[in-house]
Amino acid sequence: MQRRLTVSRRACVGCVRGHRGFSPSVRQKMRCTMRLGSDGGSIARYSDGDVVFAEGDDGLYLYIIISGAVRIRKEGDIVATVVAELAPGEMFGESAIIEQRPRSATAVALGDTELACYDRESFLAALADDPELALRAMSALIERLRVTTGRLQHLATQHVLDRAEMALTERAILESELS
Repeated sequence: MQRRLTVSRRACVGCVRGHRGFSPSVRQKMRCTMRLGSDGGSIARYSDGDVVFAEGDDGLYLYIIISGAVRIRKEGDIVATVVAELAPGEMFGESAIIEQRPRSATAVALGDTELACYDRESFLAALADDPELALRAMSALIERLRVTTGRLQHLATQHVLDRAEMALTERAILESELS
């Protein structure tokens, strides 16, 4: 069950400490944004298995994991595919707020999880004001694109190998029946 809270100064300090990988200047900017609260920064807490957002939902927030973990999964016709498991300091949900499109996947809390949430306006303003943050966001998107491309390449190759194996098996069966 999601609980959205107003951010206190104490929570902000703990939150920013959780943003490993961000430079001190970016952490300071995040601390200020979250302290103000009116800029869209807030903290949300989730329990194990809680859905942060579902595929198809409106993309209202970008999230940065303060503590806990989040699994991103893509719903399929038969089963869901795990796209990523994210740890503290990682962001997710940025694609939907940048593109202003529905969520392309479902995010689920793994264990007790605390997230910093930023609305579209706050995130875009931070990107415009801080080139370092913009580069970090682009790097995260590029890395996800690389992983996705690698998976597609693997699937395409695997499909070809499966078809070749099936053809060879069928040929062997036919040859054994003719012999």
